[in-house]
Amino acid sequence: MTGRDYTAVASMAAQMISKSRPIITQYFRQKPDISQKSDSTPVTIADQQVEMILRQEITAHFPQHNIIGEEHDNIDHASSMTWVIDPIDGTRAFSCGNPMFGTLIAVLDDGVPVVGVIDLPMLDQTWLGVMGQPTVLNGKPAQTSGATDLTQARLTTTSGHALGDDYPRFEQLSNRAMVTGYGGDCANYAHLASGWCDLVAESNLNAYDIMAVIPVIQGAGGIITQWDGKAITLDGYDGTALASASPILHDKAQTALAL
Repeated sequence: MTGRDYTAVASMAAQMISKSRPIITQYFRQKPDISQKSDSTPVTIADQQVEMILRQEITAHFPQHNIIGEEHDNIDHASSMTWVIDPIDGTRAFSCGNPMFGTLIAVLDDGVPVVGVIDLPMLDQTWLGVMGQPTVLNGKPAQTSGATDLTQARLTTTSGHALGDDYPRFEQLSNRAMVTGYGGDCANYAHLASGWCDLVAESNLNAYDIMAVIPVIQGAGGIITQWDGKAITLDGYDGTALASASPILHDKAQTALAL
């Protein structure tokens, strides 16, 4: 990956929200039909239509790239470049008229996230992270809080229910933080990148839930790994994510999770 120029894919990823937002806006708070997938998670017509149009855009501009999405089958061209998309991260929030959901678009090079977009369409906020470059929010630099004190940290997660059997470990971290906020889905990572919270801890995630947020966090001065400290890549991902405003805070949070 060293020396590769990601300008073209980053520009394309950022522009793709012009295709996703109109569809999302059309269905938001309009009682879209909701169905359950085989894993009992909800899906709406908006999820399906957004992913389809994003796939069409990728195929039109980068026909040899691989595509991984939440709602449709993977496309494998044996390329080193892979797009990972989640059309609506936070379908439950979307379905309930809550604007705290987003579209996630990632580009991976040999399984490593190098470009990430977190778009919160109803809030008109888009974070773009590109490997080796500063993260931007609507074109302006975004920076984590740089917090290092766990006892003063603001911790977020989507829900205790989503943590499943990992909740006791999360509670160990929560008991040491200043405050814990629930809800938010991908918005939590975007907020961390802008310094509005200091920690995000989640588990039972899929690749499409997390790959896009990695360049965003890293480019804002933060750090994100699995709970065990290993890098998050496509191969061998264990479904956990710990994002922190600074390396010092990350070490403290990781220790708390391991108690």
